[in-house]
Parts: sequence; structure tokens; C-alpha cells
Amino acid sequence: MKKTNELTNWVISRIENEYKDDIALLIALHGHTTNDDQHGVCFDYFVPATERGNELSETFIIDGVGHDLYPRSWERLEESVNLNDMPIILDGAEILYARSKEDEERFLSLKKRMLDNLKDEEFVYGKALEYMDEALEIYRTLIFEDCSYRVMAEAGYIHLFLSKAVAVMNHTYAEEPIMNKKQALNSDADSRIYHCPNMKQVPEGFFENAEKLMREKNPEEIKKVILELLKTTRKFILDRNPGNQAKELSNADFGALASWYRELSLTWRRIRYFADNNMAEEAYCDAGYLQQELFYIAQEFGVEEMNLLDSYDPDDLGRLKACADELERKLLSILRDHQTPVNSYESVDAFLKARS
Repeated sequence: MKKTNELTNWVISRIENEYKDDIALLIALHGHTTNDDQHGVCFDYFVPATERGNELSETFIIDGVGHDLYPRSWERLEESVNLNDMPIILDGAEILYARSKEDEERFLSLKKRMLDNLKDEEFVYGKALEYMDEALEIYRTLIFEDCSYRVMAEAGYIHLFLSKAVAVMNHTYAEEPIMNKKQALNSDADSRIYHCPNMKQVPEGFFENAEKLMREKNPEEIKKVILELLKTTRKFILDRNPGNQAKELSNADFGALASWYRELSLTWRRIRYFADNNMAEEAYCDAGYLQQELFYIAQEFGVEEMNLLDSYDPDDLGRLKACADELERKLLSILRDHQTPVNSYESVDAFLKARS
């Protein structure tokens, strides 16, 4: 293979002679190299300044190593800032050519913003949830697959997104599935794409289940492993919700909580009605809805999580009614303790009298 600097000089020469006003940056990328193949080191991508700049794009092979001189727009680089595209594109970047100081500073600003995002607790938590959603979306397809190679492929893709989620919760990033501690704690800059340094906290059984994925061939067994990985990773993320520490009952917006109760009070009334009239289906629907809302106030207002659905029994709706009543009393007690009126009246006459 030709020396790296020869290829780099060849591209820079083309830019200066043919595209001087059309190319903002030429970037090398460290972290994709394996077995000294120098992939991305002589150049990886360029940032076009004009539409004509895209014409510099070219793909070729030298001594078995593929080289892809391709464009990444400023807009696409913003996707890496927000971890929607490969973070290594910025983190592993080396500027080989800059049209101007302004272009160089703009690029370095993008890199700094990406690294700052990785330090931000709220940002990484939200990003981890996005990666988790991606994994769950693939799982919806996986559960219907029977062919082992399809199941293996989709399981690997799911584990990639779970690795990304766990990595960002550790304030780092993963570009490939992380299967063991050796990968998770490896800082080899040349092969950064395969490693994820400082991924010190992982879900229970994360590496053990990843090992099973590499060895298992039975489709149904693979599905069981993936389900376990999904469950433990989801718990790992939710347990680290920065809002759990930030929100306490003493700091809750009780006016907003009272407003929430006023909107949901009719649901409590309906559950009582459905229970009294042995309407199991309707009671089930409204109890499920109210349970989701109770999850919401636990997260949003710091109220202790309330369990309604364990009391549901289609053959004994009285248990559901009693539990719903108890949870309502508990919520009203919280509002009274904090001198927050619920704006409730016994009748229309009472309401109108208060308004006269």
C-alpha cells in the first residue's frame, strides 16, 4: 500500500488545485484501524462548502484496503454532536486541511459540543432511552423470526443499541456491540470502533448474556437471552433517571398535582361505578389508564409509586374499588398536608354559590 502521507498529499493537492473554494475541511479518522490497515488515517471524509465540492467524492481499493473519500455536510456533523450519527466521526477526527480558520474553529466547536453532551446527565439519559426504543423496535420483528441466521442478525443489532445505551449512561459511546469487559475497558485509540473505554457500570448479567449470544444457535434460546438483556438494560437506565434524584415531594408543584387530580377524578368515579355494576371489561380499561397516570405522577411530582392493578380481579371488582378509594384518599391527604385546594364542590348549586 502507498504511504499514508502520499495519499493525503494527493487529496490536498486536488483540493487546492480544483476545489479551493468548494471544500471546507479534509478529515482523517483515528479509531477505525485494525491490523495496521491505516483505514481512515490518510483521509476519511471531507466537508463540502458548496454543491460542487461533492464532486471530490471517490472510492477505490489499494492493496486490499478500501478508501472512501466521501462528503459529510455540516448538517450531518450536527447529527454526530447529538449522537444520532457516529460520535467517533468527531471524537476521532484529525483536521488534515482547512479552507479557513473559521472552518477549523467551527469544526472544533462541534467536537466540543458532542463531548459536552456526553457529560450531561439529562442528555445521556434521554439518549439512552432513544437507543432502548430502537432495540425494542427491532425486538418486535425478532419475536416472529424462526430462521437462526435471521434471529442471530437481529439479536446482534439489538445488542448494538443496548451497548450504545449502556455506554452513554457511562458518559462514553459505543460504535459496535460490546460483548465483554475487555472491550468495555479498552482505551486502544487505533481500534476505538470496537472498544468502549470506561464502560465501568453495566446491567446485571450484561457480559454473561452477551457471551451467550456469541455461542448460542437455537433461535428460541437466543430470544430468551435478548429478552433478559432488554429487561436488565431497561432497569439499569430507569434506575439512573436523573429526575429520580432531582424531584422530591417537598419540592413538588402541588398546584399542578391538584390540577392533575381534578382531570383524573372522573376516572376514579367511573371505576367505582364499573365495580358496583360488575362491569369487568370497562373497569379493566379505566384501571389500566389510571395506573399509567399514577406512574406519571410518581415520576413527575415525586409521589410514592402507587399500585392499583394488582387489586384487579374480574370476579371480585370490590378489591379494585377499595384499592382505588385508598389511593385517592392518600393523594387527597398529600394535597391537604400542603394546603392545596382541589376545587371540589358537592353540587352545581354549591359551585354557583361560590362563584356569585
